[in-house]
This record gives sequence, C-alpha cells and structure tokens, in this order.
Amino acid sequence: GEIATLPSTVVRLLELLKDTTTSAPEVLEVLERDPAMTSNVLKLTNSAFYGHRKQISNVRDALVMLGNRSVATLAFFTGMAPIMRRELDGYGLTREQFWEHCLLSAAASSLAADEFGISPLRREAFTAGLVHDVGMLVIDQVLVARHQFIEPDSMPMGEYAGERRNLGFDHCEAGAMIADKWGFPSDLVQPIRFHHAPDRAEEHPELVRSVAVGNLIALSLDRTHPQVETQLEARISELGLDLNTCEHIRQELTSNLGGTLTGATLAGPVTN
Repeated sequence: GEIATLPSTVVRLLELLKDTTTSAPEVLEVLERDPAMTSNVLKLTNSAFYGHRKQISNVRDALVMLGNRSVATLAFFTGMAPIMRRELDGYGLTREQFWEHCLLSAAASSLAADEFGISPLRREAFTAGLVHDVGMLVIDQVLVARHQFIEPDSMPMGEYAGERRNLGFDHCEAGAMIADKWGFPSDLVQPIRFHHAPDRAEEHPELVRSVAVGNLIALSLDRTHPQVETQLEARISELGLDLNTCEHIRQELTSNLGGTLTGATLAGPVTN
C-alpha cells in the first residue's frame, strides 16, 4: 500500500495493451492528454533505427508507421520511466544504474524472444523485461526502513538470496504482488514472478524464459562485476541461448540501444 498508484494515462495504456483490437483513436486520445509522453514517444520513433526514413513529426504518423500497439507500448514504456527510475539505497544502486538495467533487460528480452521462436510476443517480452525488477522498489523501502543493506559484492547473482536472508521474501514475490495490485496481465506478472526461476512458470513459459535470459544478458553488461560473468554465461546457456547469439545481442544493445528499444516494440523480427 505504500507504493504509488500508476498514473491514469499508464493505467489506460495498460488497458489498451490487453486489448488486441486497440484502435488508433484510442491510443491518440491517451497521448493527447500527456504532451511529455507524446514528445518522448516521437523521440523514440525517430531514433537511429528509423534514421533512414522520413522523420515522424506527430503521433498520427507514428501510428500509421508503427501500428497502434507498438505506439501504445512505447507510450507505456515512457510512462513507467518516472516510476522505475528510482534510486535504490538498500541495494546501493543509483537511479541511472537501475534504469539502465531496466532498459537493457527490456531490449534484450525482446531479442531473446526472437531467438526462442516467439517473435509475435516480442512486445510483451519488451514490456515484461522493463518491469521485471519492479519488486525491488518494494524491497528497497523495507531495507531502508530497517537500516538493512544488500551488499554490492553479492550482486548481481546473489541479491535473490540476500533478500530472503534479510527479509524472508524476495523481489520476485514482491513484484508479482504489486503487479497484481496494478492490474498487470498474466503475461507480465509471470515473468516478474519467475524471471529467476523460469522452469517454475506454468503459464507463458517461453515468455518467462525470454525475460530470464534478457535479465542475465543485461547483467552481463555490468562490468562492475566481472567475476560473475562466467556464471552468467553458464546460466544463459542452461536456458537455451548459445553464447554466440548472446554476444550478438550484447553488441546490438551497446551499439544502438535507442534503435533497439524502438524496434523491440514491433511484432516479429526486425529487418533493416
């Protein structure tokens, strides 16, 4: 109950994303109420991914070019940014570090979805990857209130056990609870709940696996913990992604993150 409720525009976008028949006027109506969100969506649609095409100057053109659900996904992404971009004192993470991990996980999850043969769900993988660690927002409040701290040396592989050791629950459980409260659909709740244990997911198993791998790839780009890179790569292999493909995804993320983020919202593999 201490976590802020979602802004009305984000709630409405979530409703639209649940509906496969979402129309352009419905998406346009939401964006017209939020000029800042509109501006951010247009910045993303004019990213390097679309650099060789005509610049998009308004939402109507973006809807025609990208499709209703892709624009709604980008809008949801920008709407969640103020919520997810938080400093986590209990984890020793700056807001920039946490948000960067969210971004990298979102893009990597969508690319992993392609590799696992669920390209039509790449938007869902992107969105789930973006919010998979939302439970850390809950955990952080408890840690700070109790003057507890997850040691940086235990991250990124050990925070799961550290949370249980300190509190008796972890960010996966906390995240699933807050996602349920916010009315997230099952294809978002399941990856949040099981991204550290994808084999336990009974619903949307391939989507959960894509987010699990996306999270690990994002962690592998954190060069502040080189000692765990081998462990991360071993776990990625266990989940079914070969290391050559993993390295290709990492290169895409580091060379053109803005374009990769935009492309991640499209249904089906991206071709340039």
